[in-house]
Amino acid sequence: MSNSGLNEQLTYYLSDVYAWNIDFYRLQKGDRFKVIYEEQFVDDTISIGIKRINAAIFEHSGRDYYAFEFQPDPEKGIVEYFDDSAKNLRRAFLKAPVKFGPVTSRYNLKRRIAYYGNRIRPHKGTDFGASIGTSILATANGVVVKASYTKGNGNYVTIKHNNTYSTQYLHMKRRKVKRGQTVKQGDVIGWVGMTGNTSGPHVCYRFWKNGRQVDPFKQKLPEAKPISNSLKKTYLTGIQEIKTELDCISFVKENSTINNTLALSTSEFK
Repeated sequence: MSNSGLNEQLTYYLSDVYAWNIDFYRLQKGDRFKVIYEEQFVDDTISIGIKRINAAIFEHSGRDYYAFEFQPDPEKGIVEYFDDSAKNLRRAFLKAPVKFGPVTSRYNLKRRIAYYGNRIRPHKGTDFGASIGTSILATANGVVVKASYTKGNGNYVTIKHNNTYSTQYLHMKRRKVKRGQTVKQGDVIGWVGMTGNTSGPHVCYRFWKNGRQVDPFKQKLPEAKPISNSLKKTYLTGIQEIKTELDCISFVKENSTINNTLALSTSEFK
């Protein structure tokens, strides 16, 4: 965004829209996007921030991810994003417990570590590297069942989401939640640190399904509540015009040194 001369806030807005579908630390060469958004200006020159994203398409790993803003329940005023088939982009679980953090170590039951004589030391978590103090997010709604400290885990939090799924977050600098507290998806539950057995700042994310630790990236996780049948027709009719506008925007290469290409349209407010 910075190299393309765009408002850097778009980075965070897009990451929120696609938080359940795209891991932004695993983008591929050639990935590109188009976005129709609203940005507010004073005197038509001074930006005071992005207001909202109306529609977007992100081409990632050869697949098109459409996103259209919609309020399934106008009385509650909650805005969600659905694709071109009226499928909710939101999932029961976020892709990662930090907004921007590369996977530094995957779930691996056959991992060998030279420090321990190249012996097999199973790693049942997924490590996300991030700087100390980075916010750690609850990946789904649930109840905190543990918020404690051990020599190995350091400061950690365990959340029970339902009778099937639980998650755990290790090596925190500091915890923000207490046992028995109800949390919602995306709530900050602590901050990245180096407590416990760790050689660098990161959060070790552990995932349980039916009492067994598994690799979260290999699970078919439940989706969010779908749009009601009564609203589906209204939605599909309502997005036709903006989808056509989005599809008609050409991908324009902004910088010859950047692999990604992008195009966008803006609506300005004085």
